[in-house]
Amino acid sequence: MPFLDRDSFIALLERLGDTDDTKCLAAAREIHQRMSAAHLAWQDLLLPADADQETGTAESEEPSGRRAPAVSEDYALVDRMLARENLSQDTREELTGLRADIDSGEFTARDRKYLKSLEARLSR
Repeated sequence: MPFLDRDSFIALLERLGDTDDTKCLAAAREIHQRMSAAHLAWQDLLLPADADQETGTAESEEPSGRRAPAVSEDYALVDRMLARENLSQDTREELTGLRADIDSGEFTARDRKYLKSLEARLSR
């Protein structure tokens, strides 16, 4: 996915200051397209100053049942896990359900924590 190419995304951000309005607008539209394709909002990219880098939540917050922003890492993690050949049918259905939750906006911070925990268990 082109969004995950950090260097090209940074290059697009740098073009936002171009004096040529055509180049600036083209960069802005490309950024918008990539974010839309990755199901991202600005809050997915910009973490609060006191955010835990691992979870994306403020250090004083516990992951809860509140909705978590859908980020490309969640999609990628589900896809990597679904690509495993040794998954049980139940686990495959659960991952498919989590992917549907991401798509529908029902994916919570607690779901994200569970997904990362599941990956850790499957990686052993």
